[in-house]
Amino acid sequence: MTDAHVPSGYLDDILAQPQYLRGLGPRDVIAAAAPVWGRIKEYSRIILTGMGASHAALRPLWLSLVAEGRPAWLLDASELLAFCLPVIDARTLVVAASQSGRSAELVELAEVVAERGGTLLAITNDARSPLALRAAAIIDIKAGKERTVSTKTYLNTLAVGLVLGAPASAPALDHALLQAADGIESYLEDAAAHIGVLREKFGLPERLYFLARGNSLAAAECGALITKEAAKWPVEAMSAAQFRHGPLELADPRLSAIILGGEETATRDLNRRLHQDLEGYGARSYWLGTSGDLGPLSLPATPPRTWPLAEIVPLQLLSIAIAEASGVEPGVFRHLQKVTTVL
Repeated sequence: MTDAHVPSGYLDDILAQPQYLRGLGPRDVIAAAAPVWGRIKEYSRIILTGMGASHAALRPLWLSLVAEGRPAWLLDASELLAFCLPVIDARTLVVAASQSGRSAELVELAEVVAERGGTLLAITNDARSPLALRAAAIIDIKAGKERTVSTKTYLNTLAVGLVLGAPASAPALDHALLQAADGIESYLEDAAAHIGVLREKFGLPERLYFLARGNSLAAAECGALITKEAAKWPVEAMSAAQFRHGPLELADPRLSAIILGGEETATRDLNRRLHQDLEGYGARSYWLGTSGDLGPLSLPATPPRTWPLAEIVPLQLLSIAIAEASGVEPGVFRHLQKVTTVL
């Protein structure tokens, strides 16, 4: 299932996601985190941090912790280093996600956490990385080698967050993650056809937004990031609520928006109203949910609790479609390297 215009590295990483998701056992995640997660009530605050797709993937975990009444913060590692270090002390748990464990901000942060007496939990694809070697506990996301834009590592980091957010449900999540892997795999069997339809429907959108709330903001943020990386095309991810506070004025035929429906009924209804309003203003608005406007923009068939995993997959294929439409090789870096080592 290759295309002359699609480099095998990026597409192959997308297609391999179900295989590596199956290899991530919830019980193994809970066991690896146990040295620090088992003492979670002892911490006065929990800081979740990362950069890029790793940072986006932590959002569902953060929301789960907050819903439990825990004092949890979600901060990108650069802002944490530059402006927020006083919040780290001996009673702070820092949960740091980095696929490589070698990104500049995360390496420096690991040193700072140690100096300030905090506790570090590393979520990484390299258990021998500088981040992991400084950690009190390490969760290996087991995503294998990733050749280009974040795909497998994002999905498995997100899955780790879903497990940590509901540790008592690990046995049930084991089955749910396997179902999610099967649903995503089935969806990706038609990847070439999906890409073709997305290329025809979207072309090169003049203004493109991914709008979401809650857990779905993770996929919106990661989807926007990888579209900029893989397709070199500008797209903005935003809270659907924030979009109403100003950017709604952009709504006209030049605007294309993908609205991620989400799993919460109340906010899904609010998202649906925004979708209808955008259509009323003449914008091209597409609903990404279990019954989308386009076949390719329907979610892969997965259990509702794993929808955050499914939501990114159509956006990954859209990044390829936009790259093809613009004559760009998807997933080929021009200015970046796989690991960002400069602050």
